[in-house]
Amino acid sequence: MRREGYLAAAIALLSVLAVATFLLVPGAVATHETTDPSSIGIEEVTVAPGTVTGNAVTVQFGVALDHRGGPAENISLTVRAIDAESGLVAAETSTQVAEIVGDREHRARANLTVAREGGYDLVAILYSDGERIGVERGSISGVAGLSPTTIDFKRFETSIPTIDYTIESAGDDQTSLAVRTRLWNKGVEPAEGATLEVVARQSDSNVIADRATIDVDRLDSGQTVAPDAGLTVPSGYGYHLDAILKHDGVVVSSASSIADLDPEREIEADTTFESVPFEASDFTEAEDVGDSDSPSRHTTVSGPGLGPLSALLAMAGIALVSRRYGGDQ
Repeated sequence: MRREGYLAAAIALLSVLAVATFLLVPGAVATHETTDPSSIGIEEVTVAPGTVTGNAVTVQFGVALDHRGGPAENISLTVRAIDAESGLVAAETSTQVAEIVGDREHRARANLTVAREGGYDLVAILYSDGERIGVERGSISGVAGLSPTTIDFKRFETSIPTIDYTIESAGDDQTSLAVRTRLWNKGVEPAEGATLEVVARQSDSNVIADRATIDVDRLDSGQTVAPDAGLTVPSGYGYHLDAILKHDGVVVSSASSIADLDPEREIEADTTFESVPFEASDFTEAEDVGDSDSPSRHTTVSGPGLGPLSALLAMAGIALVSRRYGGDQ
């Protein structure tokens, strides 16, 4: 038994010495720290349109970063838009990327606001401690075609016109028209806030005979409406019927058709100016501008013609003719 006692005492002494060595001798037990280097780069860049206003559009960048190894610190992202025609930098912004830990993908976002025109070359640059470590390039075009609303004219591949009209009443002096156009929401989300301006423009002189403005109600995705406006114009002339769609004052789209109220003359769709008999006094502003109680007409901007201005032009024309031919009488 004495032998076993000595052995137990020796084991106990060795244990005490091992604990003392662990506590008192520095470096007796090596510690392991993660020293793997950090690796990060640009995996993918996506671009989407954001807010569209009258003269500008916000370009939204989504940048996917692929990270491996130790923590990535002091990472920044710069995005730049360069005018494709001039080569000048149109906009640039930089953003700091939060620390990235672990092997994973991290998404960074940035926005640029550029003029709503032309096209742009896009550059996304990744920096680590101020040193460039990755770059991706791309381009966008047709920026002017971006619209602040998804409401647009419904156009048909067949002979169905975008704009049509009916004659509500006709007299020797004036004719009342009900002008109708078709609008639809071509987007996937509901849209609202658009206005439609309808104009009757005399085909030979381009004088505005009448115009009306209609507020377009909220439209669900794919929904189509056919608002109509009442216009009153001088009888016996041909007209271009122009429809102008706006959103927050921005012209979104337009359409045009013709209304031939002159039975002796055919109007071409691209007619502008011709030398034909034209009485400016027919287009002076009249008190009766149509059925103002019509629910489709929210705002009437003007009545037929240019008002006193056209009368003055007519008088000036008469004076010029008299002066030119007065000597022959």
